[in-house]
Amino acid sequence: MLAALLLVLPDRYRVGIASGVRSTVLLPFIAMERGAVDHDGQFADASEVRAERDSLAAFLVGQASLVSENRQLRGLLGMRQRLPYSFVAAEVVRPGGSAEQGSFLVTGGARDGVHAGSPVVTSRGLVGMIKEVYGQDAVGYDWTNPNFRASAVSVDGQTYGIVEPHAGPGGDRMLALTSTALHTVPKKGTLIVTSGSGGTYPRGIPIGEVVGTESEASTWQRIYLIRPLVSPDEMSHVLVLGAPQSTTTVQDLAGAWGIRLRQGPPPDSLMLPRAAPAAAPAAPVERPAPRRTPRPSGPRLLGRPVIRQDQNTQGTQGTPQAGTPVPPQPGTPPDTGRRRQR
Repeated sequence: MLAALLLVLPDRYRVGIASGVRSTVLLPFIAMERGAVDHDGQFADASEVRAERDSLAAFLVGQASLVSENRQLRGLLGMRQRLPYSFVAAEVVRPGGSAEQGSFLVTGGARDGVHAGSPVVTSRGLVGMIKEVYGQDAVGYDWTNPNFRASAVSVDGQTYGIVEPHAGPGGDRMLALTSTALHTVPKKGTLIVTSGSGGTYPRGIPIGEVVGTESEASTWQRIYLIRPLVSPDEMSHVLVLGAPQSTTTVQDLAGAWGIRLRQGPPPDSLMLPRAAPAAAPAAPVERPAPRRTPRPSGPRLLGRPVIRQDQNTQGTQGTPQAGTPVPPQPGTPPDTGRRRQR
């Protein structure tokens, strides 16, 4: 009856009655329904937001690798005009399985002009060296390999040494500058580059920065910890150096990385005392010419042998007495000068 009555009532009365019922009797039920709808909407929004976040994270990871790759390629292209050496651009492939630590494969071989012993660099610095060369690829090792060695020098040209792999604090992969002289102490942050000694690496390739000093292993040298400029993750695109170009005689590569390398004393002369500066040559002193006495003509005069005898004894037969001239011996010229003097 109430429903039939509401149906026949005018709209203005029906709307007022419905509003009153909704705000009184049906209010709790309407609130519960609204909460259920909001709860379902919140869960649906969280799922969508989580899916969007995962998609965005995956996209950013892919873009990060592309950005890093583009940065490396731009750096290599920027070095192209500054390198006085010929080079081969290659990509590094890390072999899997039981490969030797610190070894890698480059996508460039003998057909591209890659030779064994060629240095491998990036836009940041030294990577390593080519070990074996094949037709279309080559095998090399970087600074993490236990066999890696390089002669190095500080940018001020004062500290010379040998760089080799070393385990830093916490087991971090670092380099150590060994065989250094005691009287040279590089400061923290000093840049270390290749010295060019030994003929393996050209002079001036950046290696790393000094980060500290390790405990002295002996009494005649110090060991300095070096943080390499090129991490293993940045060895994806490299340049394999070849021979110097015929149009230039520059052997120092420091300028290709914008480094000003000072010329210091050679490593063999660091422990030697410095020589005193050479004095200016004295003016020549004019000496009088020696007086020459005319040499008499004839054979050279030799003295006559004198035989000492006792004054109280008498001369025996065959022995001349005092005052008696002695005939000259065979082969001895006569002493005419002394005879004249007597």
